[in-house]
Amino acid sequence: MFVKRFTARDMQDAMKKIKKEFGPDAVILDSKTVRGKGLFGMFRKSLEVVAAYEPKRSFEPNPPKSVQPPAKAEVQPDAENIAAAAADIKIAPLAAQIESLKGLVTDISNRMRVGARDDWQSLAPEAQGLYGEMVERDVCENIAKEIAAQAHTVSQKQGMDVGAVARQIVMDRLGEPAPIKVKKYAQTVLLFAGPTGAGKTTTLVKLAGRLALDQNLSIGLVNMDTYRVGAMEHMRIYAEIMDIPMRTAYDARDLHDAVEEMADRDVILIDTAGRSVADPSYRKELEEYIEAAHVDEVFLVLSIVTGSKVCREIIRHYAFIPNYKLIVTKLDEAGAWGNILNIAEYAKKPLSYITVGQNVPDDISQVDTGMLAEKIVGMREVAQ
Repeated sequence: MFVKRFTARDMQDAMKKIKKEFGPDAVILDSKTVRGKGLFGMFRKSLEVVAAYEPKRSFEPNPPKSVQPPAKAEVQPDAENIAAAAADIKIAPLAAQIESLKGLVTDISNRMRVGARDDWQSLAPEAQGLYGEMVERDVCENIAKEIAAQAHTVSQKQGMDVGAVARQIVMDRLGEPAPIKVKKYAQTVLLFAGPTGAGKTTTLVKLAGRLALDQNLSIGLVNMDTYRVGAMEHMRIYAEIMDIPMRTAYDARDLHDAVEEMADRDVILIDTAGRSVADPSYRKELEEYIEAAHVDEVFLVLSIVTGSKVCREIIRHYAFIPNYKLIVTKLDEAGAWGNILNIAEYAKKPLSYITVGQNVPDDISQVDTGMLAEKIVGMREVAQ
């Protein structure tokens, strides 16, 4: 307990001093009036107060030896912050992987561009011009480079125009045209295959009209495209106009019977559905059709406006057919004809016909490799 004597003018003044010294918990033990010292002290009276203060004891069983400053209170994150933090933890590794992949793709892309530029720049100037012409006409870059390099080498040795040499090389690569071979003393059966939208039905009808009008042959048609809406009606209308008999077959047995029914026809043309040849069941069906109808020739119909990579994939899937011929359609819809060279290169099969419109039976013709080479390489001479 702390005890102290205070001198004050009055009780109010004493209480102020006590509270200031000890605080509000102090208590007064004693008080009395006293006179001041000296002569004048007789006339001055003051109040003497004795006050006491006892600090409160700690009730902790084991009070700490040294008092540490209170730690700052930790701010507890709310649910939203916790979720955001968790999301950041999960996303961070993925984001890092994405950035890494972006960098890798960019690096590969840059290398490819540099490689392509170096490839192009490795050619002689006149070969570079030829290469650019063919690529502009949709010839694949690797094929264009091979032809440009070969044409330049030959032109240097023979003193010929590099463009003329390139056109001859393209003609050689397109190969000899292979139109339909009609048997003289037996029935000829032709089957047309290819993806949906390539123009198989229209192409088949055009050829049927050509064979009937130009060669005076009796023709029969078999429709097996029972998947596409309107396909049967489409062929039926043309068959009626040209006065050609038509049958519909749903499987290999029906096809065999249909061919037997038209045994008096010189040529039978079979239209198939444009399903995905990657489907094993469709491949099996085609093999059954070819065997059931004793097919003499198979024609793979491809549209020139189909991308070269897609054409290559389609051709790869038709590799199970040992011998077939190519028909390239819709050349009237393409601004450049270089893809026809790509198709011939991928398939390594002979070209038979091209189509350049929807008119039946006019907009179809046998392949003219000289004309195609001019379209692919160009007519003008390349400056040397």
